[in-house]
Amino acid sequence: MDKVVKIFKALGDETRLKILIFLTKRNICAKGISKHLGISPAAVSQHLKILREADIIKGEKIGYFVQYNVQEETFSIIARFIEEILINDLTYENLHIPKECMAECTIKKNKCCQKNTN
Repeated sequence: MDKVVKIFKALGDETRLKILIFLTKRNICAKGISKHLGISPAAVSQHLKILREADIIKGEKIGYFVQYNVQEETFSIIARFIEEILINDLTYENLHIPKECMAECTIKKNKCCQKNTN
């Protein structure tokens, strides 16, 4: 679960999402990303660091430059996680939603919908 949280946090920034979109189209270096996004190379470097630490991208040194590309396995992890949530009724630690707590519970005022004040 920690890996999934780290990935979602890394993708929770518009600039990093733009960088990711660039990298899905082609391998590109930090200078090229900076040029295309109109932000400083230092800012790009910080965003790339976060994406690398979350294993979303990897860099490969080619000549004088490091070209970045997307780690497809990371997106397989996210796809499996989302599938578990949608299809297999994934629960997380103490988070349990009783079966009787359905969408209509707010109308019927079931106990599962009431805030626990303990």
